[in-house]
Amino acid sequence: MAPSALLPEPEPEYVVVHAGKGTIKRQILTGDKKKPTFETIPQVDFSKMSSSSLSERKAVAEEVNAAFRHSGFLYAVNHGISEELQSELSRVIKEFFDLPLEEKMKVIIQLIEFPPVLTIDRFMLDETTRGDLKEAFAAGEDPYDPEQNPPEDLDWSKFSRNGNQWPASKEFRTIMYQYSAAILDFSRNLMRTIALALDLDEHHFDDMAKFPTGGLRALHYPSQETSNDVGIGAHADYSWFTLVNQLSDTPALEVLNHNGQWVSAPPIRNTLVVNVGDLLEMATNNEFVSTVHRVVNKTGKERYSIPYFFAPTSETMIETFPSCVTSEKPAMKPIKSGDWLRERLLRARYKHPSSVAARARGEI
Repeated sequence: MAPSALLPEPEPEYVVVHAGKGTIKRQILTGDKKKPTFETIPQVDFSKMSSSSLSERKAVAEEVNAAFRHSGFLYAVNHGISEELQSELSRVIKEFFDLPLEEKMKVIIQLIEFPPVLTIDRFMLDETTRGDLKEAFAAGEDPYDPEQNPPEDLDWSKFSRNGNQWPASKEFRTIMYQYSAAILDFSRNLMRTIALALDLDEHHFDDMAKFPTGGLRALHYPSQETSNDVGIGAHADYSWFTLVNQLSDTPALEVLNHNGQWVSAPPIRNTLVVNVGDLLEMATNNEFVSTVHRVVNKTGKERYSIPYFFAPTSETMIETFPSCVTSEKPAMKPIKSGDWLRERLLRARYKHPSSVAARARGEI
């Protein structure tokens, strides 16, 4: 037998992901080939994010800065959203997904243009699977919903009256909007924390958050039937940031590190999972990382969650932050937030008819 040193190197294995920012191919590294990278998701205490002490606010910003540069993910502890509201939210979401299919189908709307307003979601993010095994109800920005309190200078011409589609339950809508107000309040404070982390004026982003793009997406993941199934395929978000409330204790969220290994982000009671999106990654010249993640539910139990996708008001012009520009890394070309998100959405949903049509027109 030939000495082991003379045996050929095994063929490298890769994780391949099709995302809004293009195809990502990452080699799976083991043994002495492994790179320094994260193997857990850090926790950040936000109890002092609005402290009267600037030094205390900056201390929170430093932790956010480190997490966003290293892994792009963190758990937000002491985020300020009441446990009672979260419990009510969990209840009405489960009740909605327990409805007969014909009732849920009454509020379905197909994705045509950005922003998406979806209900039963069967889009495929990973073509190596048979599709994402989930149901979704989404509510985006819609000035015709009085609960959203649009700003006085809003350009209404950009919004259709065929916006959010709500089920018959008034309680569902009420609690969803109560949670929306709470998560938006945290998001605006988080924007100020991010500004401090980037050596910007603390209120640099305030105008961006007047009527932000994005919204809530309630999700139901049944337990997977085969080892090749996924709840949602591997992808990176195209938002500014995403705030995920894992409403049940079912572990399924996984984050891809630089060694091509999946790191579990299990539910931690009364926390939000916060992750950087492609838009913030671009604005920081890739200093903050928009990290690939997926949902794989092999527990035998149902899983529920509700992410909030935050992005600046669609007309906001996004430019590279001065603190992220160097001679080796010049500023990126400015782009409107809404244009960026629409492009990323179409690239990510590359098999959807609207994406096929956009490619035929040479738009993406």
